[in-house]
Amino acid sequence: MWRGFEKVVRVMGNLATACILVLMVLTTIDVVLRYILGMPLKGAYEISEILFLSAVFLGMAYTQLFREHVNVDLFITRLSKHTNLVLETLMLLPALLIFGLLTWQGIIAFWDALISGEYRWGLIRIPLWPARLMVPLGASFLCLRFIGEMIINIQKILNWKKGTS
Repeated sequence: MWRGFEKVVRVMGNLATACILVLMVLTTIDVVLRYILGMPLKGAYEISEILFLSAVFLGMAYTQLFREHVNVDLFITRLSKHTNLVLETLMLLPALLIFGLLTWQGIIAFWDALISGEYRWGLIRIPLWPARLMVPLGASFLCLRFIGEMIINIQKILNWKKGTS
């Protein structure tokens, strides 16, 4: 089951990468059209916002999969592996709480945007519910990743105490 979850997280990471690539191409086309031909690409700014939001939230669990989020290791490098594991597990708790709240509030915002038909007004009208869906989707997968890591870490800590690690 964990491997299946990791495959989904990898797909989300690939989608985040695709969003960044599309964002770069869209921005380049908009700049070329705007400054060379004097004709900006309609809706480029609005679509860019949605692509950027999608890239950030779809990529969070993928980044955690490789433990590439920002880390301050000034003090933990001086601690034992066991102490580091305990501290990492304890630090996953507030992260889980924060992103759990973000997931919950993101679901509410998504649902409100879907029901009300909320749009992003600009040069073109773009529905906001797909963008609002990216927040709880990405945050929930990050929470599941945190829970999985906590379970694995707790198993390692318990095995350590038994003397098997």
